[in-house]
Amino acid sequence: MAAPVELTMLQLYRHILRAAKDFPSVKKHSIVREIKAEFRANQRLTDEGRVRHCRELAERGLSDLQAYTPAARGGGGGSGESSIHLKGATQ
Repeated sequence: MAAPVELTMLQLYRHILRAAKDFPSVKKHSIVREIKAEFRANQRLTDEGRVRHCRELAERGLSDLQAYTPAARGGGGGSGESSIHLKGATQ
């Protein structure tokens, strides 16, 4: 079994944006805006601990978003109205 591949921050960002665009909610556009703002606010972080913390939040957020996409649930159905609140790392 192959070891999991670690995504670069740019790849992680792109995966999160794609997952957010597929998120079954009328609020998906505001979620995408929040994700972009969060990444922009933290793009110049140099503290390794903060970078690691932000990366963990991003990976958890991606996992959460993917869990709610219709493809991950077998195609969808229902009203498609779900909500996720991603806790940001900015202060």
